[in-house]
Amino acid sequence: MTATAGNAAFGVGIAALIIVWLVIVVGSVVSMVVALIDIVRRPEWQWKLARQEKVLWLLLVILINFLAIPALIYWFNIRKKLLAVEHAAARGEYGPGHFTYAGWEPGPPPNPYVGLTPPGWYPDGSGQNGGRWWDGTQWTEHVQSAATPPDPSGA
Repeated sequence: MTATAGNAAFGVGIAALIIVWLVIVVGSVVSMVVALIDIVRRPEWQWKLARQEKVLWLLLVILINFLAIPALIYWFNIRKKLLAVEHAAARGEYGPGHFTYAGWEPGPPPNPYVGLTPPGWYPDGSGQNGGRWWDGTQWTEHVQSAATPPDPSGA
């Protein structure tokens, strides 16, 4: 083998190593960005129900993303748990309730308008009765036909 053929083979080998290195770097950065977007968009309640820490995975993917290993672990392991929680919640497996920033809370979601209208007798919208009792959160079955009926709460 001549010296020029050896130099050409060496040059091809270096070029191949550079291409492989670029593919690894670009793939690592792309997987890191995709994982970060997915981590950030997931609500806190999913992380709590999956018993994972959102901040920990953010830090792992950002700070220690050597060869995209944390991003790949997140994508193929942790994300599966988060998706399972999301699908279970959509099927209603956690029972009736709603999600808050603190996690799952049983029961209906809180009324954002509670306290705006005080309890009392108000005109009945159905037009069948003179008035209907509003308990401060919802209409009750108590209706009035007279001008001033007794308070249904017993007070």
